[in-house]
Amino acid sequence: MSDLRPINVREKPRTRAHAIIAMLSYIIEKQLREKWKDINITVKEGINELSSINCISIEMGAVSYNQIPEPRELGSQLLNSLSITLPKAIPNSGIKVSTRKKLELKRKK
Repeated sequence: MSDLRPINVREKPRTRAHAIIAMLSYIIEKQLREKWKDINITVKEGINELSSINCISIEMGAVSYNQIPEPRELGSQLLNSLSITLPKAIPNSGIKVSTRKKLELKRKK
């Protein structure tokens, strides 16, 4: 699914953590491939489709919540094959999250 590159870790706990995460990702990819085999889609395409599902913030007076619109047909098929049901709404906790963090150009040594 993703490109592999060498990962240089020096400390034993980090090496173990990296190995566990790599194995978990392979297990997840295998499960998704098996569940989605009848849909005729790759795991990468499926994840890209599911990543398009988002939520809409609704505010009415003092009440605010996040509404999840119905996914497109392909997204619904992917979720159904995994037996996942999305909630119609999620309470708004008021926490703002930004994922556009700039990465460091050089790793710390």
